[in-house]
Amino acid sequence: MRLLSTSEFAARLASAYSDTELATSELLFDGKPTGLIVTGTVLEAALEWQGCRIAFLTDDIPFEDMLRIYMFDANMTLVDAAVLGAMYSTGTFAELSLQPPDALTFRFFGGAVWRMVLLAEREFCLPFLSDPSGVSRKFKFFRHFRIEGKPQPDGVRASQ
Repeated sequence: MRLLSTSEFAARLASAYSDTELATSELLFDGKPTGLIVTGTVLEAALEWQGCRIAFLTDDIPFEDMLRIYMFDANMTLVDAAVLGAMYSTGTFAELSLQPPDALTFRFFGGAVWRMVLLAEREFCLPFLSDPSGVSRKFKFFRHFRIEGKPQPDGVRASQ
């Protein structure tokens, strides 16, 4: 597991945010356009793990920023994705820490340290039930990474 530099993996704005559409970015690999367009504006981090590439992008929308995590296989085919965030909740991606061989932690929103476990084999999951509050995915029964965390409401964090 290793972090990728911006010369190895980057994102450039493909379409700007509007009242009706979120911003999208094209992914660049080794400085070359891949043709892959994903939702998100700011590439916060990218890493490589067992031939896969994982990209963390935020929307750059104050008071409703979302963290979008994309996992691509060696052929840059999307194999899994998740979104962290909540309406009226501001997130800031920080404190990324790699925990080899297959995990990492970071902060984003909810006062939580989020843990991401990368899975060598896809894992069965129940849509809408297998992820913690604040994590959403497209409807499917398998995942290639697990997100763990316990976000707290703003009022609870302020009183602690």
